[in-house]
Amino acid sequence: MSIVTRIRLSLERMNAAWRDALATAIAGALAWLLANWLLGHPHPVFAIVTAIVCLAPGLPNHGRQATGLMLGVAIGILMGELALQIPETMLEAEPLALLRMSAAVFLSILIASVFGLPAVVPIQAGVSAVLVLAMGAESAGWHRMEDVIVGAGAGLLFSQILLTPDPLRQIDSAMAHLLLRIGAGLEAAAEALHKADPRRAQTTLGLMLRAQEDLALLRAGADGARYSARWSLRGRLAAASVISAADDAEHDAIRLCAAALLLADGLREALLQGKRPPGELESSLRALAALSSGKATGPLAYPGHSSPQLETIAPDWMPVVSSLRILSEILRKNALPGRHQKVGKAELAS
Repeated sequence: MSIVTRIRLSLERMNAAWRDALATAIAGALAWLLANWLLGHPHPVFAIVTAIVCLAPGLPNHGRQATGLMLGVAIGILMGELALQIPETMLEAEPLALLRMSAAVFLSILIASVFGLPAVVPIQAGVSAVLVLAMGAESAGWHRMEDVIVGAGAGLLFSQILLTPDPLRQIDSAMAHLLLRIGAGLEAAAEALHKADPRRAQTTLGLMLRAQEDLALLRAGADGARYSARWSLRGRLAAASVISAADDAEHDAIRLCAAALLLADGLREALLQGKRPPGELESSLRALAALSSGKATGPLAYPGHSSPQLETIAPDWMPVVSSLRILSEILRKNALPGRHQKVGKAELAS
């Protein structure tokens, strides 16, 4: 990757993160002031830390992060408090005190994992148990829980009311990033086909496998959109359309990634066998790559309309052509901006 590309990506990431970073800083200051004013805590560090954990950039769902954090902290404090009930006379040896702490961490994480919530819940449960046993219940027990409630409340205020993200834009943005990755894979597939190079086809397969990461992010974004539709003011105003858009995007993305993997694998196998490809396959791959990457200009003749009938295609190329037609069908609906709302070319390329 060139230096210019690295700088461009860094600037794009900063542009995507600055709003969340600003909201985090303001919410943290608000949480500190509220904990100091309402609770009389002179140094409510845990309040500002909680607000940061709840609103930091890159989280798929700030509201779920806030509620999960509170649950994890409560479980950890409870287990730490229970562990403190063991008489000190039984823990005079340091190994026994360490064993008590390990047992409290184990039980806290185990109980927190039962809920099937994000990793922040068991992490905070284990950390809270350690803090209670290491710092004492007065400093890290329910006193800390009060700070956490204030910090999480500030996080929820910003994420669910003041700066609620547009659920439809979340879905479109996640889909755009997935399509960009698929577009890069399709371009690599066309190049492998042009040079009849199985090694390049193997690279294509790697690119399509990496698209699974973007699929995971899209599914997290779809879950976040559904959550916003239930629990945020902005989401509830358009709950039906948000849930429908999330379901459609998740379904299409799963099909898209499956077809892309089948195409890349079929291409590699066909090139290894040295079979001659159908005449229009390379141009079809490049057309779909341009569409998927948001680089297509003017009306597109979608692949599959003028390509040979499936009965006339050599069996070795059937998986590639069939997958290409599935990709074409899905991309017609998803690759063009504005299926849910306008998404500019700059966002598609970010």
